[in-house]
Amino acid sequence: MWLGGNNSLGRAILVAALSLAAAGVAQAAPGGRLAADAAAGAITPEQFLLYRFQAAFDPARLPERYREGGADSEAFTDRCGTPLVSEYLSRRASLPAATRAAIEAYLEVTEAGDTLTSAGGHFRLTWLAEGDNAVPSADVDPADGIPDFVAKIAGYLETSWAVEVDSMGLLSPSVTPVEVTFRRMRIYGYATPVDPTAGLTRLVFNNTFSRFPPNDDPEGNAAGSAKVTAAHEFRHVSQYAGSRWSEGAWTEMDGTWAEERVFDQVNDYVSYLNSDSPVRRPQVSLDGGQTGTGSYDDAVFEIWLQRRFGDDLIRGYWDRRAHVHAELPLDTWDAVLALRGTSLAAAWGDFTGWNYAVGGRVVTGIGYPDAAGYPEGDLAGQFLAYPGEVSGSVEHLAAAPVRLGGFDALGDRLVSLSFDGDDAAEPLSLMLHVQTVDGGGWQDQVSLDHKGDARLVLPVPASRLAAVGVVIGNGNLDGAARFWTLAVDTLSGPPPPPTARLLGIEPNPCNPVAWFTCEMSARDETTLDIVDPAGRRVRRVWSGSLATGTHRFQWDGRDDAGRPAAAGVYLARLATPHGVQGRKLTLVR
Repeated sequence: MWLGGNNSLGRAILVAALSLAAAGVAQAAPGGRLAADAAAGAITPEQFLLYRFQAAFDPARLPERYREGGADSEAFTDRCGTPLVSEYLSRRASLPAATRAAIEAYLEVTEAGDTLTSAGGHFRLTWLAEGDNAVPSADVDPADGIPDFVAKIAGYLETSWAVEVDSMGLLSPSVTPVEVTFRRMRIYGYATPVDPTAGLTRLVFNNTFSRFPPNDDPEGNAAGSAKVTAAHEFRHVSQYAGSRWSEGAWTEMDGTWAEERVFDQVNDYVSYLNSDSPVRRPQVSLDGGQTGTGSYDDAVFEIWLQRRFGDDLIRGYWDRRAHVHAELPLDTWDAVLALRGTSLAAAWGDFTGWNYAVGGRVVTGIGYPDAAGYPEGDLAGQFLAYPGEVSGSVEHLAAAPVRLGGFDALGDRLVSLSFDGDDAAEPLSLMLHVQTVDGGGWQDQVSLDHKGDARLVLPVPASRLAAVGVVIGNGNLDGAARFWTLAVDTLSGPPPPPTARLLGIEPNPCNPVAWFTCEMSARDETTLDIVDPAGRRVRRVWSGSLATGTHRFQWDGRDDAGRPAAAGVYLARLATPHGVQGRKLTLVR
């Protein structure tokens, strides 16, 4: 058995796993009835745990009431079994002997079978050719005596190592190769500790990766499921090597982020955005839900962090977690952001804007690369006639989006906004997302005064507006809901003068490439320069006429002579005959 007869090792695993219970690790139930019965006390906690193992490994043994799709169904129950294993380890000492024996039988790993060491030497895969746990036998690509299924997964694992360890510098296990086996089960895979003192784990993968939810992988759903499992479960190996999974279910958010970072064409994570994600249900706190932490559906939080601040931020987070197991995971994010001159609260508005700019609200160049395929989120209010007013509240680490439309009848009148935010010490955030009738638009954070209020007039007439989103965010890490009021009206007046707006810089800090988004209200002669703190030009990014609409430019981190610019703070300066606008940019190397 995987816990074997080594009692000292079993005790060490148990001690390490106790921190997981304190951190709130929980496993999603495989079905509504099972979860409902557990919540109602109709089954004991021990039964609930055992039934979830049966749902994953042996559905024929489940009570009939919980057999979803029949006793032999291979229907999907959950993605990753690592949290379930972790919960068992944390509770093992208190469980009846019969329950322990039943669960450990499910977790028993055979050492028999054929083996393959991956090309990079980081993984040793053991598989069976016959029996319930046998892998697909096809061996044509190439015909070398190794099933194609096994050889491909070895490649997916090495790709995961190359991105997560070699490229990003995330922690690797102290001993290799990592052992990998396969078995028939209704989950993608799981990691399980084998030596907590050394931070070592082994991996168990599904033996076919069939009948899981669809994804976008061009090689098919099974290949996509195997790829994301390799990236996800190897993250659990790396996490355990440093932090011993002290983050609770936040480890699942990180594992799901890794899927997109390593295999961005699969998009398996997108299906989970339809639940209580910051995209679909922005009103739910990031650390809300059943586990009180992030999970699969919150992977966009880490996707945003990585794309906004770079790989260095993710590496810094996990380097810190390796030494501060007791620190709350959100406090760790706040700490590593502070080293970059910001905080989670200060950056929260940008995150809420990305989550709003999805589906039919997408403006090219703003937000997530896959945003057009995301579900649109709930609204806290909507305006179709003016004047009007809406009030509400927003929970900590949540957002309240309001949508403005019905501009067709307003002609060239201007739209004015009056925002009254909670007067508490930490202000709310206010993001403005504008879509214009020509398909362009922009997104920007509105500055609030010392009372958390703002007054502004949109710089283009209503006839040019397709839709406007106003996203109220509460970036506080905890605390009560905050109240707000938004009033919208129109006013007449001459058309505003032509304006050029530098909407955003991504990523910022950059290393070394940065993208600049600007919006022109009318065609005008324009320059975009990078200048140093003394005002000296370092690089001219653009000079010439720009048409009405949104434009994107790239700086490669070099000066006008083609030499790499020194790390430091610069100013991106957008200038037209009608004015100059600047934004601070940090270059890191």
